Amino acid sequence: MARVLPLAAKAALSAGSSNKTTVGNATVVRIVATAGAVVVFRLDSSDNVIGSFTQLNNSVELVEKNPTDQIYVTGAAVEVAKVGYTA
Repeated sequence: MARVLPLAAKAALSAGSSNKTTVGNATVVRIVATAGAVVVFRLDSSDNVIGSFTQLNNSVELVEKNPTDQIYVTGAAVEVAKVGYTA
């Protein structure tokens, strides 16, 4: 059974690349979408896009990243939280 370990309080992340964040230098980020479908982008510390994916409304995803990588979303606001994860 997988476990999620909260490491910081959740935070609202508004849509738009100007709102990119490292989520407290997290290596795993929990993303909750409840305001509509979003596209999640992961960027390196030089603002180069590493990858992106569509997250459906009313869903939760865990994104693994380097501490200096940044996350932003387009489409709607989401909640993000720095977490640990074990399988």
